[in-house]
Amino acid sequence: MFSSRLSLLSLYSRRAAIHNSASCSYRPNESSAGSSNTSRPLFKSFAERLGSSSSSSGGRQAPLPSKFPSGATATPRSRPPMLSGKALLQQKIQERIKERLDKVRKEESGGQERAARDEEIKSAIITLISEEGVVLGAHPLAKVLHEMDRAQNTLVLVDPQQDPPACRVFSRKLIYERERLARKQRKAAPKQPRPQTIVLSESIGVHDLQIKINRAQEMLAKGKRVTMVVESKGRQRSSEKRAEVGASIMKQLAQHASVCAPPVLEPNSWSVALQGKAVASPAQ
Repeated sequence: MFSSRLSLLSLYSRRAAIHNSASCSYRPNESSAGSSNTSRPLFKSFAERLGSSSSSSGGRQAPLPSKFPSGATATPRSRPPMLSGKALLQQKIQERIKERLDKVRKEESGGQERAARDEEIKSAIITLISEEGVVLGAHPLAKVLHEMDRAQNTLVLVDPQQDPPACRVFSRKLIYERERLARKQRKAAPKQPRPQTIVLSESIGVHDLQIKINRAQEMLAKGKRVTMVVESKGRQRSSEKRAEVGASIMKQLAQHASVCAPPVLEPNSWSVALQGKAVASPAQ
């Protein structure tokens, strides 16, 4: 055991000696280097190599090719500016706010696009029309917005096709009353029932078919419009089978609805639109 420890110590000492000898810095012989104290670099720098190549070519540097062999020019690629996490979050928030405002404005205008107002107008020069309807000629948009009473009036784009675009001054109170009246009329108007769609498979069972028909009867009893669709699924497709299922549906729903249009037979489906007959509730 003592001899093994000695052998390990001798091995460690040899490794340490080899490591020390390898880590020693190389010092060139001053007598062989001459009177110069600076050692010669092992490799030439990039500037020296560039100068030597230019001197060998007659003092002129070879011009770089302006085009690649394929003919494409070497144009630098522009990259979009990188946004920080906070700036990116603020940008997304602004986009969502703009989407919600556009949605609200579209609902207020009855599903139609609202005319641009004030800063929403893109043209720098506009044809100004006063509140009384008098055409005042072409004016810069920034000047009109600066001199206008923004608390009482607003500038609305009335004719974007004109050159320059025509904009008229309106009273904010008048616009508010018009929008309020339009919203009131839309609420008072009867709502059109949304069409309902019931999809069946051509291989549907008798029990499942009866469930679908009962559901359609409930909708038709409320006066709704229901579209019955029979689809083909899988490799087995038969137009005769779809037409047979469709005829069975129309026969069972004949007392509850009227056919809006003839059945439509397509390569993978059969469909028919039915209008329900509203059933009056019994008087109490």
